[in-house]
Amino acid sequence: MCQGLSLDEYIRDLKRTIDTFGWALQYVESEVDRDGIHPAFCYTVGLTGFGSPEIVMTGRGPGESSRILNALGTSVATGMLELESGIGCTAAGFELFTIDVPDCADILYSASDVYGKGCFGAVQAVWKDLDGFLPWEGIPSTVVQPVFGPVPL
Repeated sequence: MCQGLSLDEYIRDLKRTIDTFGWALQYVESEVDRDGIHPAFCYTVGLTGFGSPEIVMTGRGPGESSRILNALGTSVATGMLELESGIGCTAAGFELFTIDVPDCADILYSASDVYGKGCFGAVQAVWKDLDGFLPWEGIPSTVVQPVFGPVPL
């Protein structure tokens, strides 16, 4: 576990962070194993308490992901943003589009530990590149920004 904590200790700390700030962030490092390459990603844990889906972000480092997800979390917590799949929004200088993340409990382990598998939903905040394209537009590229859900048609 992170920082030498047991799973129970880690979840207890995560819940304390959620109680204090409203949500927590979980960054997952990329890894390569026999099943292939698993990209790094960051996600919220705690927005479920606001009646919102959790938010996942890929293709950005921990610092940038934190700024974007915390900006979105603040908008959700203050009632300025109602998250759902298929909406456009901006946060921390990024133009974003949300897509559904099916089977999110299979990748958002900390949220599953806090809420229980099947007791929360998630959207992915997909960012536009420098040319203003989402990964499935223009020249499709999901290498830099892997997409965890179905793309709009």
